[in-house]
Amino acid sequence: MDKQQPEQLVQNFLLGSKQTRSGQRRLELLNKLASLGSLVQAAKACGMSYKGAWQSIEAMTEAAGEKIVIAQKGGTGGGGMELTEAGKALLNAYLLFQEQMQHWMRHLEEMSPGVLSQLEIMRKISMRTSARNLFHGTVKSIQYGEVNCEVIVAVGNATQVVAQITPSSLERLGLQIGSDVYALIKASWVILTEDIAGMKTSARNQFCGEIVELEQGAVNSDVTLQLESGNKISAIVTNASVEALDLKVGHSACALVKASHVLLAVAD
Repeated sequence: MDKQQPEQLVQNFLLGSKQTRSGQRRLELLNKLASLGSLVQAAKACGMSYKGAWQSIEAMTEAAGEKIVIAQKGGTGGGGMELTEAGKALLNAYLLFQEQMQHWMRHLEEMSPGVLSQLEIMRKISMRTSARNLFHGTVKSIQYGEVNCEVIVAVGNATQVVAQITPSSLERLGLQIGSDVYALIKASWVILTEDIAGMKTSARNQFCGEIVELEQGAVNSDVTLQLESGNKISAIVTNASVEALDLKVGHSACALVKASHVLLAVAD
């Protein structure tokens, strides 16, 4: 793999392709660990579970290629730890970068007021995925379960996307209320129907709107709905379904998506 130039690393950091909120939480965990000397206390200070904190330490250790923490003899609470020299070097680099980045961003805003508001747009542009439907929003609520967790993502003011993910995925992504997140839905997972009025369905996600695009192929058709919120959602359905449902541009339709078919991602 080609080694990235420093300029590219900084760009990736700012755009979010290499540095996510989850990644920042891991480094902040390292910062708290250095000052508190306890993984239990550091995890609590960062709003993380002990298991999640351990997973973060393991992820950082794997990325560094060497130990970044070492257990203290006689530590209490099962979390007595201190940073190794490699861990201290990593933390110092992070703190220095954060300090200089804040200084640079203030200078950039002074040079061109409003330019920082464009970073979010650039970060979205840098997101690459094979999923046709990509919704960007923030985590509105999380319902925890032993097998699955339900995460509701607010997309704009009028749209919500419900996803079911495992507790380990929730920990790995570092999701919490207010987290910035992407909801991805493959077009082949979207079920179309004419109307959901009076219909009972197990699909947690129900999006209704107007058909604005319909591209017919030899076997399947690509149908795109414009939702009232301004978002669009595409579905791949058979030509037979298009005919049976009488789907046409300008007609109304609804898209159904199971919560288990929604993938969540953070820019990483």
